[in-house]
Amino acid sequence: MEKILEIKNLHKSFGGTPVLTDINLSVYEKEVVCVIGSSGSGKSTLLRCLNLLEYPDSGKVYFAGREITAPGVNVNRLRTEIGMVFQSFNLFANKTVLGNLTLAPRRVLKMDKKSAAEKATRVLESVGMADFAGRSPKTLSGGQKQRVAIARSLVMEPKIMLFDEPTSALDPEMVGEVLSVMKGLAAAGMTMIVVTHEMGFAREAASRVVFMDEGKIVETGPPAVIFNNPRAERTRQFLKRTLPPA
Repeated sequence: MEKILEIKNLHKSFGGTPVLTDINLSVYEKEVVCVIGSSGSGKSTLLRCLNLLEYPDSGKVYFAGREITAPGVNVNRLRTEIGMVFQSFNLFANKTVLGNLTLAPRRVLKMDKKSAAEKATRVLESVGMADFAGRSPKTLSGGQKQRVAIARSLVMEPKIMLFDEPTSALDPEMVGEVLSVMKGLAAAGMTMIVVTHEMGFAREAASRVVFMDEGKIVETGPPAVIFNNPRAERTRQFLKRTLPPA
């Protein structure tokens, strides 16, 4: 498989406090990489550096063969290729579900209204939300909002999807419907980096699991290795705290 993303020697600090330290990671097409670790370990900041919501202090990020941390990168165009789903949905409350999906295709891709609406409707169907196209996001459940947020990214046909704790703001009974959509994307070959506390999803859907602690990548490997036979003591301690007893 082709390498789609490469992170080299990435560092990021806030107010002089290191948040990411010497991050090196490659992601290949159709991989599902799940990033796990305690709160404050730098997982979300790492994702935000990958679509330039945060700029790294040093280091480089290469996407689809080009350096995106270089000066002069078209950030708006980049974000059409690197989709991102946030834990807080970030939908526009003053637009309908369909309006949320058609905004970027019309403004960024310059699609006409009819074509954008037809494409958005197809994507809504794929996440089970076509019947809600005319609704306001304010009337939706958390799980429905997150499925719309996923659809909003998908409508731009991204080459990779970033998920930042996509189920952490949901009631437990709504988590399954979102994870089901994500598993479907993985099965269809979407390249994904998922920051998650859903260990069951990481076990089942990940090609590779990355464990972060204190802003560093401590260990990376297949789910069977990370969950059943981790090499690092910090990984073992984290899993002992988070996994249910055998």
